[in-house]
Amino acid sequence: MKVLDNVNHAVKVTMNCCRLYGLFVSDDLTKRQLIIMRAFSLMLYLFFVGFFITTQSALIITMWGDLNLMTNVGLVLGTHLTLSAKVFTLHYKEKEITNVIYKNEVRLRAETREQGKYIISEMNRETTLFMRLFIPFGMGTVTAWLLCTPKGELYTPAWYPCNTTKSPAHEIILAHQGIAVILTATLEIAIVLLMTSIVAVCRCRLKLVGLSFETICDDLPSNIMNKLTADEQVIVAKRVRENVIEHQAVLECINDIQDCFSSAMLVHIAISTMIICATAYQLAVEKSLDLTQRMTMASFLGGMSTEIFLFCYQGGHLSIDSMEVATAVYSCPWYTFPTSLKRSLLVIMIRAQQPALLTAGGFAPLLLDTFVSIMKASYSFFTVLQNASE
Repeated sequence: MKVLDNVNHAVKVTMNCCRLYGLFVSDDLTKRQLIIMRAFSLMLYLFFVGFFITTQSALIITMWGDLNLMTNVGLVLGTHLTLSAKVFTLHYKEKEITNVIYKNEVRLRAETREQGKYIISEMNRETTLFMRLFIPFGMGTVTAWLLCTPKGELYTPAWYPCNTTKSPAHEIILAHQGIAVILTATLEIAIVLLMTSIVAVCRCRLKLVGLSFETICDDLPSNIMNKLTADEQVIVAKRVRENVIEHQAVLECINDIQDCFSSAMLVHIAISTMIICATAYQLAVEKSLDLTQRMTMASFLGGMSTEIFLFCYQGGHLSIDSMEVATAVYSCPWYTFPTSLKRSLLVIMIRAQQPALLTAGGFAPLLLDTFVSIMKASYSFFTVLQNASE
């Protein structure tokens, strides 16, 4: 398979990473190759993710009532469930997501203005920075997790129909778990960064729309009457129409993102809230953890919180950038326009004042305020668990 290219470096890296797991398969594959890739993706999921969901669910059922064990197993089980929700989303909404990425790619590559190129480079820098910070942080947590596991124990507790302390079962299970932890963590990081980077590119397109309105008359000669000539009115009317079409196209892409990611985000936020709570509970209550294990758990807690923050950060700034289009429209020399164009601009401003919102299942908007609320809810659940253990 050829390497996919993209203007946004984070989208390029994460999409190609997802393809290694059988997602975003190339259109140039034959029917037989496509079936093989789909089968490979399914087997990979069942062998590493589905297997853990089954064995960890069985352990929770058999050990029901042991709060410490249930929270310990639940935080790993929760990560597999959130990953499953995102994998199913990318699989069943693959065409829609690919279409959004393609539309964004075409628009950004068509940009020729220096100011526009600067906006694109700044957004590329932001998403690349998030990627460079999040990948080492996530993989560092996984590495610490594997290294700090006490000798003779499994990396993650799960139910097996055999004695996991005897050789060679212990070594086989340990190897399987180690590979599974690394692969699932890599895929989780790639999907989170891909989803947030797609939202960031839509933000970039909104900024370009705002730039188009702000500079709509920059290349037209000014006159002492501050009025457009008949020819200039035709030019400006055409540009306004083009900007409106582009603005509507961006909003349609945002709606497509909402349709694709909404359900997965609801599962992600709901389970992540419980995972953060369970991790905090383990740190506060479990006395057998040494310093290295506590640091690893704290890093895991930070990683889960960072994932939610990235979604809420991009969603919040998407809302702000969508409303700033109205400010950009007002910044253009509208006072030189005829009445018909002024009315058109007024309609655009009214539409832009309605923020473009991404939500988790239509319930919680992805905003920074929501992130704060999630942290508060996690702390509340943690307090309940702590009181129950006492």
